[in-house]
Amino acid sequence: MLKKNLDILRRRFPQVLQRISVFEGKSSNQLCYDDSSPSPKLLAIKKCGKVPIYGTRAKDRLIKDWFSALRLKGESLYSLSGFGDGSHVRHFLENTSGGVFLLVVEQDTCILRETFSKYDCSKILSHERFLLGTGKIDEDFFKDMQEAVMQKLADINSLIFSPLHCLDEAYYDKARNEMIRQYLVLRPLMEVNLRTGTNLQENTLENLPHMANSPDIGLLEGMFKDIPFILIGAGPSLDESIDFLRKVQSRAIIVCSNSSFRKLINSGIRPNLVVTADPMPPTLAGFQNVDLSDVPLACPFSAYPEIVRRFSGRIISWVTFSPLVEVLKDSQGRSSGTPIMEQGTVSGCVLDISRLLGCEKVLFVGQDMCVREDGKYYTDDSAYADSGSHFIDKIEGHRLPGNTTDEVVVEGRLFVYLKTFEKFIQEHPDVNYRNLARTGVKVEGAPYISFNEAIDWIGEHCSNQSFDEEVKNILSSQVPSPSLPDTYFRTKRYAENLLEQSLSLAIKTELLPEKLQGSNYFNNKALTNLLTEANTVNRIVDSDSKMWNLLLDGKTKSELARYKRKIRDIDGANKNWVTAQKNKEFFWALAEGCHWLLNLLDEKIFEASTCEPERSQ
Repeated sequence: MLKKNLDILRRRFPQVLQRISVFEGKSSNQLCYDDSSPSPKLLAIKKCGKVPIYGTRAKDRLIKDWFSALRLKGESLYSLSGFGDGSHVRHFLENTSGGVFLLVVEQDTCILRETFSKYDCSKILSHERFLLGTGKIDEDFFKDMQEAVMQKLADINSLIFSPLHCLDEAYYDKARNEMIRQYLVLRPLMEVNLRTGTNLQENTLENLPHMANSPDIGLLEGMFKDIPFILIGAGPSLDESIDFLRKVQSRAIIVCSNSSFRKLINSGIRPNLVVTADPMPPTLAGFQNVDLSDVPLACPFSAYPEIVRRFSGRIISWVTFSPLVEVLKDSQGRSSGTPIMEQGTVSGCVLDISRLLGCEKVLFVGQDMCVREDGKYYTDDSAYADSGSHFIDKIEGHRLPGNTTDEVVVEGRLFVYLKTFEKFIQEHPDVNYRNLARTGVKVEGAPYISFNEAIDWIGEHCSNQSFDEEVKNILSSQVPSPSLPDTYFRTKRYAENLLEQSLSLAIKTELLPEKLQGSNYFNNKALTNLLTEANTVNRIVDSDSKMWNLLLDGKTKSELARYKRKIRDIDGANKNWVTAQKNKEFFWALAEGCHWLLNLLDEKIFEASTCEPERSQ
């Protein structure tokens, strides 16, 4: 591949590059290039012969006709079938506004490699509104879509470039449908992530005194193959499942979330593990006025601090993504931690824990994921019932088959949860899933069974004793907590340096006289010197990738999202002036993020500690 293309792929699309590399040396059986003319021509290989993808006439004419027929909306994300030689992609990007993002889906990884070997596609690949996916349609395929989701786009849709789409319609249709599903999952997650990014880091730093030495959940991986796993939800069918749970509570690993915890404890059922993941205060309600003793907690480091405090010493942790925790683990010489799926519902975390433990039988209890005919969709004994929110007045949503009824109503949020469960089950065909939610929605891959059938399915000779013993064992062997000021001194120094430089350059740019925006001031020394000085900020950013990721994970993330929206409308005749103004917004975003992080570190780590960090020379 051409070096320009390769460099950008490494930086922006490493997943795509890895998938291209798998097919090194292989040729496409659908597309090829005719190199007989000065400009290589892309051809589709048909039974009747080879057909030009962009037609026999001038290529530009076909592309313009195709583009002019599109009905595009602003602030939208579009998927496009096929990269081709990049011509129609380039035309699209050049003729759309800053609010329109494009995810190009390319089924043929081999032709993608060949295109990047023949054409300089660097402008396309580096375009901030361009995204690329190729090969197997899985979650990694859509990983880069987060950038578009962070822009708070109003719409999502698909575009068809027929000459490429018709080569594999099933693939491109599947990619379109999966993109929409991923967007429905990602958008609320990213909105929460941007909104609560500061909460996540605040919680993590506040939780470190209780969790810095917590054992990682990965220590339990694959150890409980022969023990059934019961995933408890807080749906209304939980109320009628209590007698069943009493009968089997010693024969299965019972894991619940904060929403169903109180119901179990008040019914005399001790779960083997309770799980929480939400960083916000309302999640504490599930643990109020209930006995927490002798029950271990599994949670990420960003869980709500008051819950963590109450379970201190009995916490098993996971790390899906947390640069703050990675710095901690590095200082301890420990691995970075085990990720657990977090997709908007804590029940999804519990489901993934069942996979990690290796359990081959998983039973859903109280996982209704729908609204009952009377409007009830949570158990009576829950925090939802305390506020009256276990009922809903207006029953709207998807009408889908129920476990024991022809139809149930699944509202939007629960529909996303349902699809998350079904996708997970589909990806783990070796696990036997069953569903005990009589009043719930039918979950594909988890057949409904009655209480008596469930008792037989679990078996008489199973015991959860080994799970309890192993959890006690890893909790009792926790390592000593490290010195937190020593651990995060490098972080503080990095943020201080970046704040000093970015704030200085932001102020310098603000003080530039407006007359310099004229095109005749393009080479003005004040402007060109400022652009040169901007490299000092880039050098600090690039000097430590771990510290940059840590900074980016907090307030800086939302500041940069606002920055990217602001700079869309900055334009003018003097391109150096335009660049300086865009840089200024970047500097202000960095300064805000650094200032916030430094205050947080002082509050939670440095001022809270009586000892000074040992400074390395």
